[in-house]
Amino acid sequence: MNGRDDLSLSPSERAALEREIRSLQERVAFYEGFDHLIQDNVAQARELFRLAAQEREAAAAVAERARVAAGQREAVYRAELEALAAALSEVAATVESLSRRVEHVLADTPFNLLPALNRSARQPVAVVVHGVPSARAALSLQRFVASLPQVDDVSAREFAGGVLRLDARVQDRLQVDQFRGWETTRRIQALTERDDVIEFALHDGLGDRG
Repeated sequence: MNGRDDLSLSPSERAALEREIRSLQERVAFYEGFDHLIQDNVAQARELFRLAAQEREAAAAVAERARVAAGQREAVYRAELEALAAALSEVAATVESLSRRVEHVLADTPFNLLPALNRSARQPVAVVVHGVPSARAALSLQRFVASLPQVDDVSAREFAGGVLRLDARVQDRLQVDQFRGWETTRRIQALTERDDVIEFALHDGLGDRG
């Protein structure tokens, strides 16, 4: 120092120089440690930024998948609703077509031309037959009544003591003469002949048919 060789330094000067060198070395070591600390902080910050970017990308991917799924569900619901609307339109068109056909039929059908039988159809009639010899004959007579053209249905109400009672529903009046075709070996005697009651008796032998 001061233009002199180190070998010419005095002990006090050499000691001062050594202290200054150690101080400089300590300062350099401090700055080196501080630099390492800064580099570590920068590295940690970069890692945090990288993780944050990954989180943002993952969140964006989840949001995109949710958006796509919602769009697909909406498309499915829309397609189902459109199909349902089309089906309802077809039903409405069918109902409207049927309504028009019914209106045309009603408009083209004069009700005064409908048979009077239809307006007074299915009138109840009691059929009472005396002198029926057996249950077999009673069943045969019931079947005969059911075969008559004006009879809709007939049921047996009672058969006791040779008397058969039938309940029939007819579209036209029954007549005793119609029953003469059931049993040709017996004479039929008319007892009552009204719109709601037909009553007659069976007798052995042809004899008088009155």
